[in-house]
Amino acid sequence: MQITFLGHAGFLIETQHALVVADPWLTPLGAFDSAWMQFPRNHELAPVVREKLENSPKERFLYISHEHKDHFDPDFLWSLMKRDFTVVLGRFRRTALHETFLAYGPRRVITCEDQQEVAFRGGYLKLYLTDSGTNRDSALLVQADGRSFLNLNDCKVHDRLPKLVAEEGPIDIFTAQFSGAIWHPTCYDYSREEYTEHSRQKRASKFEAVARAIETVQPRTYLASAGPACFLDPSLFHLNLEPVNIFPRAPELFSYLKSRLGSKAPRLLEPMPGDVIDAETGDFSWQVPERVTDENVAEYLRTYAEMQARVFRERPRNILLEEVDRIHLRLREELQNKLDAFSLSDRVTMPLYLGLTELPTQLLRVDFRTRRVEVVGEVRDLNRYMLLANAVDIGRVLERKLNWEDFLLSFRFRASRAPDVYDATLHNFLAAEVEDLRAMCDTTLAAEARKERTVVSTGTQRYTVNRFCPHQGADLKEGWIEEGRYLVCPRHRWRFDLEAGGVCATNGCSVKAEPQTKQEDKREAPAEQRPQA
Repeated sequence: MQITFLGHAGFLIETQHALVVADPWLTPLGAFDSAWMQFPRNHELAPVVREKLENSPKERFLYISHEHKDHFDPDFLWSLMKRDFTVVLGRFRRTALHETFLAYGPRRVITCEDQQEVAFRGGYLKLYLTDSGTNRDSALLVQADGRSFLNLNDCKVHDRLPKLVAEEGPIDIFTAQFSGAIWHPTCYDYSREEYTEHSRQKRASKFEAVARAIETVQPRTYLASAGPACFLDPSLFHLNLEPVNIFPRAPELFSYLKSRLGSKAPRLLEPMPGDVIDAETGDFSWQVPERVTDENVAEYLRTYAEMQARVFRERPRNILLEEVDRIHLRLREELQNKLDAFSLSDRVTMPLYLGLTELPTQLLRVDFRTRRVEVVGEVRDLNRYMLLANAVDIGRVLERKLNWEDFLLSFRFRASRAPDVYDATLHNFLAAEVEDLRAMCDTTLAAEARKERTVVSTGTQRYTVNRFCPHQGADLKEGWIEEGRYLVCPRHRWRFDLEAGGVCATNGCSVKAEPQTKQEDKREAPAEQRPQA
């Protein structure tokens, strides 16, 4: 099995009899309305991947993990003239990706259930799915020629890794996201000190997640992928060169892993797009002589930005006031439609303000208690969430050129919240499409209906807790204890204070922890108390 790195989260996996192209993101237009660009640059690989998918004599598969545009690249995929290959997707509640590929016209489309295998001569590929709220994703396992490649990309299945490894055996090559892919704290109005602290916490959490995954999987090699994109829009370029943010490069991760794992660290590789690793021999072939290093990264990015300048010169910037008014009216209608479909609105205790920068005295105030959207001249609530954006960017959402999550990942807005507490329900309201909100709410309620309890131990005290995380249903039996009192969720690292009833201080959610007395039944094995992060 040979694995060619295509950049970001993309791979070309060739076995003796099959070829799998995973998440090829190759368009020079980047993703999320060109806000994100591939780092390092990989556009020159498009003809190579096109030739493989169109003409290889092997059985050919195109795997798309999820619909985020840094994984699903319509511009590149629609450039393929011959489409007699098999598309493999996860079977998600939101069917938009499946419908897109049915219209695309490949030889066949396979939508896999969780852990479903797709066989080919000499091996198989298998998908592992998450589907909760706005989080729809899949991980890919390829077993062939006696070797294995596990690619988690952005998929949060960390709580399922022990079972996966027990069933599938040793993993040769492993990769998982290690860099941020969210708009917090990037788009929030924090002081520099607050921004730095939030960034440090998030990157430490992400690095620790990779370290624990490596401890469980015990691969021979870890490949750094699904790492940082770069930001070449002049309005976003500063993000590349900040001393601390949520977009670390691989050398920072490797330094952490070497310190954290010591002699148990696997071989750590930072590939450039086009590099090849042989899963059987472990041979790593540098196909790109010029590497991006700490010493040349700033100059590399400036040169890259000059090469891509045309993309941003052609983006519309100014529109007539009449068009701004029209977008404002349509945005109010969109928010009301969202509210009408949002059955969990009573859980959001503070209003949401959305404003267009061109109309500073015509803010839209979303009141979740009364389920009304009104126009107000100023912010009138001490506790509130606020988002401001240009009319041009909001207009692209309303015209369905972007979906809401694409817009939020473009980073072309500013946000603030008081108090500074994450509200998952409000987050889902913002990021979901109108047509998905009812199903999303139903999924949340179904997850909360799971009442199974489990036992965890801090070493000095045992507690009964809800087994499944209230955020996205991760199995807390695979969690761990930090500082002798905090139960940590293995997916998103939420910390539940066992001594305070299992409440998460970040957001107020709870796993309803109750101390267990010696007389109570202790037949269920406690969660392992792993080393403190």
